[in-house]
Amino acid sequence: DIARINAALQDLDAKIAQAKELLDNLISAREQAQSHLKEAKSPLHPMRSIPSELLLEIFSHCIPRVESPSDTDALQPRQAPWLLTRVCHRWRELVINSPRLW
Repeated sequence: DIARINAALQDLDAKIAQAKELLDNLISAREQAQSHLKEAKSPLHPMRSIPSELLLEIFSHCIPRVESPSDTDALQPRQAPWLLTRVCHRWRELVINSPRLW
């Protein structure tokens, strides 16, 4: 009976050690994700330094081609240009104020 209880305790200790290792790995991954998020939100992030003219050129290649005036797929909310307006404030302002994208 004592041997069985000792074996159970060893098994529990091993599972606790595994859980601690997993928790440490998760905490590390979370800290890394937070660091990436902070970096992405930084005003110095490279994405924020792309000139508006270049962004508009890139956006213009995202616009679906309209084959005819009656094309019902034009200006769908899940496609550019509408989709681009939901990325961030800067993109929204650029897209809304750029007639060539509409």
